Amino acid sequence: MPGLKLGGVEHGTVYATRGLTAGTWSRGRGFERIGSIPGSNVAARLFDIPPISGLLDRVTGSVTTTNLWPIGGDRLLATVGAELFQSSDRGQSWRLVRRLPESSGPMGVLPTAVCRHEDRLYLAEYPLGGEAARVVVSDDGRRWSTYVSRSDVRHFHGVFHDPYSGSLWGTTGDTNEESAIGRFVDGEFHPVGGGSQTWRAVDLAFTPESVLWGMDCSYAPRIEILRLSRDDIPPEPSDTDSPVPDVVGAVDSPVFYAVTIQSGGTAWVVFSTAATTGTDSTGPGTDGTGSGPVQVVAASRRSGYERWHQLLSLERSPALGTTVPGIPTANAYAFLGTTPEGAVLINPFNTDHNHGQILVSHPATFTEAPRLSTEPRTVG
Repeated sequence: MPGLKLGGVEHGTVYATRGLTAGTWSRGRGFERIGSIPGSNVAARLFDIPPISGLLDRVTGSVTTTNLWPIGGDRLLATVGAELFQSSDRGQSWRLVRRLPESSGPMGVLPTAVCRHEDRLYLAEYPLGGEAARVVVSDDGRRWSTYVSRSDVRHFHGVFHDPYSGSLWGTTGDTNEESAIGRFVDGEFHPVGGGSQTWRAVDLAFTPESVLWGMDCSYAPRIEILRLSRDDIPPEPSDTDSPVPDVVGAVDSPVFYAVTIQSGGTAWVVFSTAATTGTDSTGPGTDGTGSGPVQVVAASRRSGYERWHQLLSLERSPALGTTVPGIPTANAYAFLGTTPEGAVLINPFNTDHNHGQILVSHPATFTEAPRLSTEPRTVG
């Protein structure tokens, strides 16, 4: 049976998928099916058939093929491969509303691709080669049009609403020249900073005083967690040099996902890393051939986000492809969410332990977790 994959959380309802099955999850009731997403993607359908998915899991590891987001009321969005679906009845029925670029990855886009901002929906497409990088926009989740199109970056990793400034932010990658973090102003993407792997990010964490992210780079000798003070962010689009963010931590693998929560009068930022496979095609070749474990780390405002505690560390699932050359293998992740009560949801996927489970972690226990070392790691 396919592993459970965390989707979005809205008004305390946790949405998730199990293969092509959409549903909700709670600690008391577990996963409850709502309906089936009608994706035509061959890989998604194969991984949705229990006997075949079990065999493929042992060979390649578990592959993530779906995303699911609540977008208000009874409406949901989902991607399966290069297809975008919308439901107006909370997932009981679906309609195809957009075809994504042909080179899109197995999930179609990243989980960070969808954002609600000023009553509109934004989606960051994720081509892996050839097509223009686009962010598209919709008023209802059914009809989409191009909001921004760029030919100078490979793709957008995500779009994000900043609750403190009210701005719409985005992240791009993947080469040094293509990597940027910036804001959308008047239908254009304006980098706040870019031009190096320091600015190659997937997700962003917003706090009242700063914006934080981790490097999405498997080959750097030091994968840094960075903090940019809001005082250093230009109020308007600017052609000046990039500001210099503060390095506040380091991890062993590329940073993918982030959440910010409030607990006990202080804010906590939580990041998760991915155990990626193979060589980064946009990097310097043999200098980077993968990454370390899946980690989940947290730091609080009280420490200036400089003391990071490791909440979880898991290895990628030991599939056959990890030991036999030539067999493709899947990345491993820890998807993140939050609850209205201020708990963090952690969903390891394709890991050696806790694969497909949703774990609940409370900030009161974070300081009991071991502190991270910030020494540079060895890659090879």
